[in-house]
Amino acid sequence: MQDIFFVRFHEVTLLIYLLSISCYFYDFFKKNHKIRMLGFYTLGIVWLFQTISLSLYVNSVQSVPLGSVFDVFYFLNWLILSISIVISVVKQLDFSIFLFNAIGFVVMTIHTFRPNETFIQHAEFNVNHELLIIHVSLAIISYALFSLAFVNGALYVLQYRNLKQKHFDQKYFRIGSVYNLEKMMFYSTLIGLIILIIGVILGAQWGFQTIGLAILLDPKVISSIILMICYAVYIILRTKKWVSPLNQVLFNMLIYMFSMFNLIFISHFPNFFG
Repeated sequence: MQDIFFVRFHEVTLLIYLLSISCYFYDFFKKNHKIRMLGFYTLGIVWLFQTISLSLYVNSVQSVPLGSVFDVFYFLNWLILSISIVISVVKQLDFSIFLFNAIGFVVMTIHTFRPNETFIQHAEFNVNHELLIIHVSLAIISYALFSLAFVNGALYVLQYRNLKQKHFDQKYFRIGSVYNLEKMMFYSTLIGLIILIIGVILGAQWGFQTIGLAILLDPKVISSIILMICYAVYIILRTKKWVSPLNQVLFNMLIYMFSMFNLIFISHFPNFFG
């Protein structure tokens, strides 16, 4: 009965989430203040519902929801919602909020309509140590920041094309300048990389203590190291200005796609955590 309640609760939340995203999308093209405020308030309702859901889950199982990749998706979506609300309050970036939450909506949809239990069992991993919990939590926070960087990168490409085509309409000025978009992408990536490095160090400490050098053969560890190296290369390219800003942005977006592949598919590989 409790499982059915959570499923229906998530489905209702997903519908409200879709309404919120639709409001932001409509407002971007039609510029309607009432619709935009409806989008913001419904986004707040979704955040509240997810916070309640997370609290009920933690209270019922006496554990953080990090036991499978689908739980990770839910926590990631909650972070995306939290960051979106903060951005909405601090600065009006409606289309950024729309794209950012489009990612969140996909993530939440995957969590809500998760596969059967047999598939989930292959995606589960044992998170029962404080260091490991902190490691996974920091990794999810970094993925949320990388998602924000990806959104700003996509908007940069859009604005770059508008500049080249001299297409200056109302939507162009609402998105923001390429300078600010690139700067937001860089700092989101930089902070996300720092958090990811700290998380990996803590995870490695736990791994060496409990598993030993064999931890280095885990697909998650290998892919995380590759991901850190790629983002570090982007940081170097950006600070040294060895390639054009557009190529830097495109490289960053490619890394993000790899990070999502890492999160979704590598998590199902046999590992040392289960």
